[in-house]
Amino acid sequence: MNILFIPHVPNLNVINRVYEFAINSNSYFLYWEMDNTSLGQKIKSQIKSLTFKQHEKIIQIPLLFKPENASVRFNTLTLNRVIDKLNIDVVVNANALLFDIKKIKVPVIYDLVDDHLEINPDIGLNEKRVKKIQEDIRHSQGVICVTKILENKVKKLALHSRTRTIENGLYIQKFQKAKSLKKELGLEGKKVFGYIGGIAKWTGIEQAIKQYLTIKDDKNAFLVVGGEQSSFYKRLVKEYGKDVIFIGQVSPDKVANYFKSMDIGLIPFELNDFTHNALPIKALEYGLSGAHVISTPLDGLRAKNFPFVTFCEIEKFGQCMQKEYEKADFNFEPFEWKRKAEELLKFIKAGL
Repeated sequence: MNILFIPHVPNLNVINRVYEFAINSNSYFLYWEMDNTSLGQKIKSQIKSLTFKQHEKIIQIPLLFKPENASVRFNTLTLNRVIDKLNIDVVVNANALLFDIKKIKVPVIYDLVDDHLEINPDIGLNEKRVKKIQEDIRHSQGVICVTKILENKVKKLALHSRTRTIENGLYIQKFQKAKSLKKELGLEGKKVFGYIGGIAKWTGIEQAIKQYLTIKDDKNAFLVVGGEQSSFYKRLVKEYGKDVIFIGQVSPDKVANYFKSMDIGLIPFELNDFTHNALPIKALEYGLSGAHVISTPLDGLRAKNFPFVTFCEIEKFGQCMQKEYEKADFNFEPFEWKRKAEELLKFIKAGL
């Protein structure tokens, strides 16, 4: 069975749920150029996206992003052509805007990677886009959700009866082999607070830094890994670079070493439907690396009741950072990416 996976956002430099499903099921997956750091870069990336490329299982097809109505028709047409070219049997789609699900010529499984079912201006979800997403779900052959909360929401809205939760996963062996970089970073003997992942206002990273500064001393450090060269990220580096260690982006094969270098992993996300109903991969990765997690009270994460996670309002992060936490005993094996991919394959085959 040939499967083509479409990501919500293309990024080969981080652990991407959709790509991990594809890699662990030996499937094809789409990639396209996307650079929103400036208008000029956005135009360049759009031009680069108007080509067909294939490197092993990585596929790029010509795509348009604007205007939305015309781009959806064009993108669906080019997608159907590559479906024919590669003899694709099933598409697993996590993208909210680029395609028209009902006009894709093979069965589509919709991967609800985040809560895209509510209007949310912070991530560009207006009423028109939410209606499109709901229609796409109705025309799919099944829906997988990243959390049980989202699964219940899909069913409550009567969007699709064939819906189940398949959570995010882990590369357990990679993290078990990882080595701390504390010595290389000059952090030996210090309690290291850390944040790894995308950096935007909604992640709450700036509030977390401000809370850290209230307890900062020569016995602790704050390590930030990730972040594109956006104006927001550049401002953070400029304002807090003397007190916080900003590493920037690192390759996926090295990121586990940075997780291993942290004693406390932070998830300071702002609270809304988008964040409440997610299961951040970094929560699992922090825990597997031996770090305790301090997170804002996200409903999806709270429902898991992980023993290595403490919940704290962002205004009290400084207080929570000062506490000592015992290492939790937890079996991470059920979250192995290979197992998650097998769950998905069973779900797909059951509906064919």
